[in-house]
Amino acid sequence: MNTDSRAPEYEVFEAAIVSDDGAATECTIFPRDAGEDERTTAWITAREGAYCSAASMR
Repeated sequence: MNTDSRAPEYEVFEAAIVSDDGAATECTIFPRDAGEDERTTAWITAREGAYCSAASMR
């Protein structure tokens, strides 16, 4: 029997939404506590039309 009752750890993410005139809106998700070196590699960006709202998946 496993008696390890530690709560699972989850990484916290932030999202930035950028909308430019004439271009598609982009949503970039990245770790909130990313270090300076990690900021240039630990992210994902999606353009408008490539993602959906969480509510539509429920």
